[in-house]
Amino acid sequence: MFIFTVVLLPVLSGAGLAADEPTYRRTDPATRQQLRCKRCPPGTRLGAHCTSSSETDCVPCGPGMFTEFWNYIPECLRCDACSDHQRVVRPCNGTVNTVCECDAGFYWNQRFCRRHSECKPGHGLKASGTPHRDRVCELCAGGHFADVRKTHATCVTHSACKTNEQLVLPGSRWHDNVCATCEHLTLKDSVWDYH
Repeated sequence: MFIFTVVLLPVLSGAGLAADEPTYRRTDPATRQQLRCKRCPPGTRLGAHCTSSSETDCVPCGPGMFTEFWNYIPECLRCDACSDHQRVVRPCNGTVNTVCECDAGFYWNQRFCRRHSECKPGHGLKASGTPHRDRVCELCAGGHFADVRKTHATCVTHSACKTNEQLVLPGSRWHDNVCATCEHLTLKDSVWDYH
């Protein structure tokens, strides 16, 4: 009986466990004694709980499965798969889950990747979109415009007419001031003659 007690005490007291090794407590169903069991390291799962006579049995996760933390769960977690408009940034490797990121021109919106918003006429680009954030547009202030002929233009100040030019068409939020010289306006083949 003395030998059994000597063998049992190190298991019950946790002797032999590293100080920083994660553990969990459980009651041995056969002996009703409180045990301190080792947890399984990342990349493995619980095969069998420890007993008064054996250590925790940890089993490696199979292909397509992972555990990221020290645990005592009976099954590994299934690796995520990237969905539409996503690419793999980091593949699942048994200790970390798959990390997906939205493709260029898309951003993550709660459960799926959405195409970045387009700036409406009169709105300029305030911040470019990223895989994690939509494009941010702002209404151009008075005296500023975002050129609708350019993709993702920012709001800029209307150009001033040169000293020999006249303002033909005042700028708006979506186009610049249109200026011309008197000579330009009277040319027969000028752009102003086209309908």
